Amino acid sequence: MKNFTQLIIALLLPLLCPLGANAQDSGDLHWLAERAATSDVVVVAQLERTDYDYQRDFPVGGETWFRALFGYKGGDDLGLIIVPEQGLGNPGCYFPESLAELERPRYLLFLVRGEEGELRGHPEGCALEVLVSSDNRYAVRWPQPRFGDDAGLDDPVLRELARPLRFQGPLARIDASELLTHQRRDRAERMFMRVDGSDLLPTRGIPLGELRGLMRPGLLDPDDEAAVSSRRMDELRQRMGLSDEEPAGGEEG
Repeated sequence: MKNFTQLIIALLLPLLCPLGANAQDSGDLHWLAERAATSDVVVVAQLERTDYDYQRDFPVGGETWFRALFGYKGGDDLGLIIVPEQGLGNPGCYFPESLAELERPRYLLFLVRGEEGELRGHPEGCALEVLVSSDNRYAVRWPQPRFGDDAGLDDPVLRELARPLRFQGPLARIDASELLTHQRRDRAERMFMRVDGSDLLPTRGIPLGELRGLMRPGLLDPDDEAAVSSRRMDELRQRMGLSDEEPAGGEEG
């Protein structure tokens, strides 16, 4: 069956060449593809620790340490990533502190290189929360504040990609004890969450493989013929309904 599928893809791939060229010439990229295109590094990484200075309980500068899991652009050999940040600018590349004894959360990072080669968060937004589904696959939580002011709710492309999922591990349970009962209920309804005591449980996500497909035009060098051919192959696989999702576990599947 696998050989038959590969044969069909090989026969139909040339038909996608005009489609690929038109899509690239149109310049009509999703904003996530544009963010990937203007990033030097796009990588899935696990938070190691934070080292911030605070004023009135808000971080105003410092560093965040990550362990790279796998890269989509320029991040294959990074290992340990240190991302500095300074000031209270919006959105700011700061992250919640994580208890040492707990499993550390994961993020999809968008990073740019400074004048001296240091990595910094993308000025339009440096990260998206990555959760692990009950079947041990990575997915980006949707909606989430890191998608922007509307949390991604007003983005029809993201809304179409999102699907019901059950999550486990870091970020799968959000402490909402500071909210009143009716406030928790309202937020849960608006943000596609489920109330569990004083916690909110996300119930929607976008499989990381599908989000990668959305970003792909921004991840590729348009002059790299092999990369463009790979993108066209992925487009055909998607049209044929073939899966391309990463299993969780520290490396790309």
